[in-house]
Amino acid sequence: MAKKTVKPIAEDSMPHDTGYKLLFSHPRLVQDLITGFVQPEWLDSIDFKTLEPVKASFATDDLRQRHDDCIWRMKFKDTWLYLYLLLEFQSSDDYFMANRVMTYLGLLYQDIIRSQLLKKGDLLPPVLPIVIYNGASNWSGPVEIASLINPIHPALQAYTPQLSYFLLQERATPKDYSQTHPTNLVGHLIALEQCATSDDLQNQLQLLQQQLKAARYQPIRRSFAIWLSRLLRVKFKTESIPEYQELNEVNAMLAERLTDWTLQWKKEGEEIGEKRGEKRGEKIGQKKEALRLLIRLSQLKYGELPDWAVQNMEQADLQQLENWAERILTAESLEALMT
Repeated sequence: MAKKTVKPIAEDSMPHDTGYKLLFSHPRLVQDLITGFVQPEWLDSIDFKTLEPVKASFATDDLRQRHDDCIWRMKFKDTWLYLYLLLEFQSSDDYFMANRVMTYLGLLYQDIIRSQLLKKGDLLPPVLPIVIYNGASNWSGPVEIASLINPIHPALQAYTPQLSYFLLQERATPKDYSQTHPTNLVGHLIALEQCATSDDLQNQLQLLQQQLKAARYQPIRRSFAIWLSRLLRVKFKTESIPEYQELNEVNAMLAERLTDWTLQWKKEGEEIGEKRGEKRGEKIGQKKEALRLLIRLSQLKYGELPDWAVQNMEQADLQQLENWAERILTAESLEALMT
């Protein structure tokens, strides 16, 4: 299948974040999220065959729609249960997320009242808010809105809002989850994002292809291919990666380009080592060369290095330096590289 030629897209005009919304536009991904990660005790009461997307028309207080959120609903016994998926893509968590969730759910309820012409005596449907967080650091924000409000007097507790959200922290997912749960596509999504080396990335991609080889999965394969294309643009900080439409195209690109990038960086390291007169073959010399190479590659990818990063590199042994040099291919930040 021929590659689709596209004009390089600036990272801020179409970040890989938008690919997540594309993935979660498939009911299979939403179902796998609920069954594999939320795992509610009332799972048997859900009719997944009724899953349908909801197009809400509300906007946030800054007058911009939440384009990075997905809203679904499905039958829970004899009523509708709404799912509000908030997709968070940032290097640190939002401590006041519970307040944002409360705001968004209020706006969603207003939209439901207006669009469904609810009247006196009608009840609003339940909503399950789910926050999916892919940051490198641990989430620290409270999941309950009450935890953000100062409990100055017990008598005021009755007026304190009661609302919480389900947090899916990707980095807390077991590394072998996609292998122990091979049919869960959200597990493969998380595993692909957590890959630390180029080999891991290619191996994980092949596992996903195996799960999606049936013809009926073509729309999901396409969404994964688009998401991966955008993710790799961010990881490798290059806009030259086209928007692939099939996973086998992404796999072929990885096999070709990762080899080229590895050879290029290896050559860069050899030139640095030769320029500084390092003697090869000796362990101390190898460590010095590896250290200089890692610092140089890190500067090229992340810019000026903070003192703590240089200190960690200087104190690391040769094996650790080599591991970091390999992981730099996919690590989006210094924090992710050294985690």
